[in-house]
Amino acid sequence: MRSQFYKRYPWAAYSHKLNTKIENPKFAGFLSDKGVTGMRVVIGREGDRTQGHAVTFYWLVDESDGVIADVRFQAFGASALIGAAEGASELLIRKNYDQAKRISAELIDRQLRDRHDQNAFPPETGVYLNLVLAAIENATDQCTDIPFGDSYTTPQMILETGENGEYPGWEELSKMEKIAIIEEMINREIRPYIELDAGGIQIIDLSEDHHLLIAYQGSCTSCHSATGSTLNAIEQILQAKVYPAIKVMPDLTSLHLE
Repeated sequence: MRSQFYKRYPWAAYSHKLNTKIENPKFAGFLSDKGVTGMRVVIGREGDRTQGHAVTFYWLVDESDGVIADVRFQAFGASALIGAAEGASELLIRKNYDQAKRISAELIDRQLRDRHDQNAFPPETGVYLNLVLAAIENATDQCTDIPFGDSYTTPQMILETGENGEYPGWEELSKMEKIAIIEEMINREIRPYIELDAGGIQIIDLSEDHHLLIAYQGSCTSCHSATGSTLNAIEQILQAKVYPAIKVMPDLTSLHLE
């Protein structure tokens, strides 16, 4: 049985990051709210050990704003389940439960990729990603009575090191081609994280001197980080992965900051 298990889910099919998370999970364990005033331990379970796979999440949730202050998990079953739970835990920490319910299988996979164009999990392990998402949903259902703050912590966007900072032949491309490349990068590296906050981003224009005008949508229009940390993260990603001279500016008419 053991040899068949490893034959079906070969470690060689996982990304290096995923292998590392499986071998050295930082969030494995459990939590207790004993003696912690104003905090609630939320437990989300899914699966059945008798069926060979189960996962349990423990969240320490701040009852004043719904922010997940700490995360632990216990997983029984395939190595992919451990990796999925660990990747999800990295995304969950310091998010509120409203953001947590927007985490997707694709976002967990992105978190653990070595390369943006190569999945971290092989297709046959999708059942374990779905198991993790179901456990997260079970946990969020227990938090609906907790009010969450109007200003969310900016979702962490992954900025990989080692990028050369310039798309090949960038200067020779037309304006529309440049915008299409930027749009593809935003779709791949930025939108999934902004959507955790029910926010959005739209390209308005790109000037000849590489000033990119964007408009925020959804909850981003009333978030102060739209002109601060979120804006800086967007600009850094585009500079690192598309062209180093890109400057990102928000359309202020799309914002409703008090």
